Amino acid sequence: MSASIPESVLDTQRVRLLRPSWAELDYGAIAANLAVAREQVGRTTKIYFVCKGDGFGFGAAKVAQLAAQAGVDGFCVGSPEEGVAIRNAGIDRDILLFASTLPEDAAQVAALGLTVTIQSHESLRAFIDAGVAVDAFLEIDPGFGRFGFLPSQWQAAFEALRAQSTVRLKGVYTHLSSPESDDVTRNQAGLFDAALADARAAGFDNVTTMLASSRVMLAHPHLAYQAVDPGRLLYGALDADWMARAPLRPMLRAVRGRIIHVQEHPAGSVLGIGYAEPIRIERRVRIGVVPIGFWDGLNHVPPLGRVIVHGQEARILGRRSFQHTVVDITENEQARTGSAVTLLGQDGDQTITIDELAASLRLPVMELIPRLVRSLPHVDTEVTDVPGNDGCVCRSSN
Repeated sequence: MSASIPESVLDTQRVRLLRPSWAELDYGAIAANLAVAREQVGRTTKIYFVCKGDGFGFGAAKVAQLAAQAGVDGFCVGSPEEGVAIRNAGIDRDILLFASTLPEDAAQVAALGLTVTIQSHESLRAFIDAGVAVDAFLEIDPGFGRFGFLPSQWQAAFEALRAQSTVRLKGVYTHLSSPESDDVTRNQAGLFDAALADARAAGFDNVTTMLASSRVMLAHPHLAYQAVDPGRLLYGALDADWMARAPLRPMLRAVRGRIIHVQEHPAGSVLGIGYAEPIRIERRVRIGVVPIGFWDGLNHVPPLGRVIVHGQEARILGRRSFQHTVVDITENEQARTGSAVTLLGQDGDQTITIDELAASLRLPVMELIPRLVRSLPHVDTEVTDVPGNDGCVCRSSN
């Protein structure tokens, strides 16, 4: 009969960090970036923090708590579960649920106490028929082509809302498709204004209007309306050219792992690293294995990018495995079992930026960041000594 494992050993985050790979986060970035957003839009414009995708992978409840402490006005979520998680974290501010549910679930969704999205006549009728009083935002489609009422549809929607009392219209919002284009933005904002005019004509002249997400805020600050809904701006997770438009701090600071195995292969060895086709190597190779793989959001097949070990660049060999990466440390005499390997961030004079890593992996920054942070343990750089090659012990912050 086996002995039970002590509770202290079963602490989930400590066990996760026994597989030494992690993401270093700057949790203070949310408050700092929220201050930048507040300075831009002013005190009278509400800021709804977009926490969809489980808070971009950082944890919806965690980032919502940080934003609430910093004075955010409300939240936008991509699923009922995210809204419930934020509410269960003790946050009582408005939570707008983006379109994500089926019409037959309207009664259950309405009972959650979230502000729902009305994106079609079908969804409007479903929430009315559910008979559960609910606050709602109506979504306009100005050319995005996904959710929302078209110009030929929204007037009837406003009339239907006026004729009932179950669904309380609190706001009207939209998403713009191409913030980098002045012409497209101007045309789509014009359609949104037309929808708002029809809303006022139907008697809805005291609703919250919202159009500007992160890039719209930076490129078109005059489109703040009564509320904005930034996500990537508050995470500091925009591409470099957009990050340069404001003094933003990235929440994701680094991704690292430690070498858990060192092996030397003599010249002439035939190796098929990462399930790649075996090849005969022409020179002696000393390899280090890092416990981070394509499960953690990185690529399986080349290009795989580069890493930094003890301030020196090292190349990645073969293919990346499910949970392992093999690096060439032949020329790095300091590298050993336990050495920290930097996949993102700074080590000595060497730095790998998120844009460089994304480009080398042929992935957009907005896709790469949540892929990395949603699976790796999180280490708070503000309260934890950042693990390096000095033998310090890292502690998880979540």
